[in-house]
Amino acid sequence: MSFSRRAIVPLALIALSFTSFTHAAGTAVRGPSTVAADDAEVVTLTTGLIDLNPSRTSVSTVHGYDSVTSISVDTDKGIIKGYAEFDLPTDSTLPLSATVGSAVQGALHSPLTFIGGSGPQTVTAELRFDGSFDALRGLPTFSLTGNITATSFTTAPFTQSLYQSQLSFLMSAVTPTYAPQVLTLGHESQTAGGVTTDTPYYAGATQVAVNSATASLDAIVRLSFDVMPGQAYNINSFVNGLVTAEPGSQQTSTHGELLSSAGVIDFSHTAQLALYVPQGVTVVGDPLVNQIVVTAVPEPQAASMLLAGLLALAGIARRRTARR
Repeated sequence: MSFSRRAIVPLALIALSFTSFTHAAGTAVRGPSTVAADDAEVVTLTTGLIDLNPSRTSVSTVHGYDSVTSISVDTDKGIIKGYAEFDLPTDSTLPLSATVGSAVQGALHSPLTFIGGSGPQTVTAELRFDGSFDALRGLPTFSLTGNITATSFTTAPFTQSLYQSQLSFLMSAVTPTYAPQVLTLGHESQTAGGVTTDTPYYAGATQVAVNSATASLDAIVRLSFDVMPGQAYNINSFVNGLVTAEPGSQQTSTHGELLSSAGVIDFSHTAQLALYVPQGVTVVGDPLVNQIVVTAVPEPQAASMLLAGLLALAGIARRRTARR
């Protein structure tokens, strides 16, 4: 069967992440939210906490699987937490058009203006998220993704800059081994004079899989880009998770086989957004800015010098101990 057609996210998750907002906002999406399987619950707030299905109530869908989805987004602090559970108790043959899977997404949107500096200044947005995949029965398919996107544009003449950084953990019976695989994306797009130039391997997009063990997934997604004083930017970030059935081997032009399987994806600890800015640069925006902006951390070279100094001090201490 075709994995790409069967591992259907039952929501328009990614599309929502690139919605344009004039004010800082958070969006939470979960589905299925009713027995219809195609239904999703979507809430957007400009302030406060969005907390969808905190009691983790289960729903039994028309397609024969049980689902639990819960997602919270703290729009004031830039924190996302989510949980999804899927259980298909028996092997099933379902239409390829059927929506199958438990999915959640939390997104943060923040329009910002950078003030200060005499020219282009480099800022870095960072998203750190963690979670776990737990296969309760069979070999269910899991996906956990963190993304940061920054955009800016001018109207006369029209120009647009888009920068993107993303990391995904994917675990499925169709991958070489049934263990989390790490997929990364870095992208830049510049539009000017009616011409768009794409850079598919943007150097300012970095992703680190700190831990890829199923029980302790941990990742850092960073996006560095140059900003001009007075220019407005939109920072969008999301974390989404999906768990769905193990694909079978039988498929026709209209139906596909799904094997009995169950699993839980949990990123209900903390996924948090931060924005690092250079000394002397001020960020103007909505209340979320006050929570996520951090003065620039030491450059890698300075950090390595600090580490070298600590190692040297440790060596001196060891030698003194040995002489005693």
